Amino acid sequence: MKDNIFYYQKELEYLYETREHFIKNYPKLTPFLAYDSKDPDIERIIENLAILSSKIHQELDENIPHIAESLINIISPNYTNPLPSLCMQEFKLEQNNKENKLTIPKGTVVKSKPIDKCICEFKTVYDVYLYPISINEVFVSSKNQDYTFNLKLQVDKAETKISNLGLEKINLYLGNDTYMSTTLLLYIHSYLKELKIQCLDTGEEFFLNTYNIEKMGLNPDESSLSYNDLGFEAFSLLREYFFMPHKFNFLRINGLDVLNNCQGRTINIEFKFSKPFPTNCIFRKELLSLGMTPIINIFAKSAEPLINNHKKDSYRIFIDRSQPKAYEIIQTLQVRAHNSEGGKRLLKNYKSFERFEFLKDNQKDFYSINTKKNSKGEVFSKISFFSSSYLMDETISIDLLCSNGDLPSKLKIGDINTCNLKSVDTKNVEIPSEARRCSVDGNLLWKLISVLSFSYQTILSRKAFFGVLESYSFLDNQSNWKSYELLQESIVDIQSKSTYLIDENITKKGTLAIFSIKDSKFYTLGEVYLLGLVISKFLASFASINSFCELKIKCLDSKEVLHYPASFGKKALI
Repeated sequence: MKDNIFYYQKELEYLYETREHFIKNYPKLTPFLAYDSKDPDIERIIENLAILSSKIHQELDENIPHIAESLINIISPNYTNPLPSLCMQEFKLEQNNKENKLTIPKGTVVKSKPIDKCICEFKTVYDVYLYPISINEVFVSSKNQDYTFNLKLQVDKAETKISNLGLEKINLYLGNDTYMSTTLLLYIHSYLKELKIQCLDTGEEFFLNTYNIEKMGLNPDESSLSYNDLGFEAFSLLREYFFMPHKFNFLRINGLDVLNNCQGRTINIEFKFSKPFPTNCIFRKELLSLGMTPIINIFAKSAEPLINNHKKDSYRIFIDRSQPKAYEIIQTLQVRAHNSEGGKRLLKNYKSFERFEFLKDNQKDFYSINTKKNSKGEVFSKISFFSSSYLMDETISIDLLCSNGDLPSKLKIGDINTCNLKSVDTKNVEIPSEARRCSVDGNLLWKLISVLSFSYQTILSRKAFFGVLESYSFLDNQSNWKSYELLQESIVDIQSKSTYLIDENITKKGTLAIFSIKDSKFYTLGEVYLLGLVISKFLASFASINSFCELKIKCLDSKEVLHYPASFGKKALI
């Protein structure tokens, strides 16, 4: 009702302004429209016209975004879904635990303390490998022309040796300090010569191949947005870079089973580099962690059942009427209907209109969900049903993926501290981010259509590349806008040329992308390297089968040249 009054008052004001303008210009033609006119019929006509035109205006405002949103959901599924809150979560084995080894699989649920009478629920993004070991010391050293970064680990559990732990792999989080973490990332993946593990108690030495160091966060199965299986993996990668870049500040050390016979309790992992660290790069053990993972505020939940009597165009979806601001819909999983007329219980699955699933098996029952906004700025979802069968009253059950909206951003460090795992302590080490939302309009629709028509060859122009970034970076967010502006100022030129390589005795043709970047715009060269990792993976997603994409970044200020290995394409040819 308040929305109707808002549109009515808006139209009435417009009609009064138009009347005044008309009277001033044509006073002889409008004696009955004058303000001193005593004719009540004129006022009634104006008011009734305001009611009619306000209804048309309201329908246009409500339905045009709905049409645009529906079209976007067809060409790029789930693009308009909100991006839930993200943060970093740390896990540790309790002091008196009996376990020597524990794997926490991705998707493990962690919960927060109650905030506004609601418990926020998160899921882990990476697998976490826990052992009763801790980082004792980190330091750098140099000898001759070799420069080393040393990571000293110690067993915390009494009367336990390295050989008792069953070590296989560990995840090392490099911290959220931009200078230290990205510099380490650059050096380990670009300048690493040798990887050696020393047992400080027994003097034993073990050498690992540098290929045992694995990048993390770039593969689809390590995406924080992996719930969105209908979208485009490469575009999800861009969103993660803008919203949580330190999600990529991880590396996995494999091959640690060489220590299964180590009888000591303290080891030193020595990374030997061919290049010295910058003089102002200071490493602190407090920033590193062995039990860290990103977490995302997402969980499955059922909406309140509703009665579909086929007398309304749409029905509002309520998750919990008592706490309407505590939940936000991310994705619809399933819509089911049942009724009990005639003594038989009939079940029916409604299919999504945007997915065209209702065309299979000649099924004509489908639903459509659209997002609405009232005059207060409150956003909610409404569902519409379409059925070709006999229109009986139905009870509708809706299974959803939900988040807690902006509620997690009110949590403090250490408030997410509950999980169902025994002998494990956990806490968030940073304040969760706010949820991000996409504003849908006609301009966005055409931008998205143009973006989806790109191949990696057409995208390798500066204008086209930034068109993609603009579409997937939510520029209405201030921090995202600053990141986008930084890239615009620093990426000077983008070129490409054909290149060839031999893969399994087969010569393959690919594309070498060359980015010229003003690296002085960045905090450190490591930031440029991290950007290159994301761009390399992104461009490779456009390469077709039996082709590849290779990336080279020219740093115009430091004169460094960063090379990224060829990534083979998986895009099917049409």
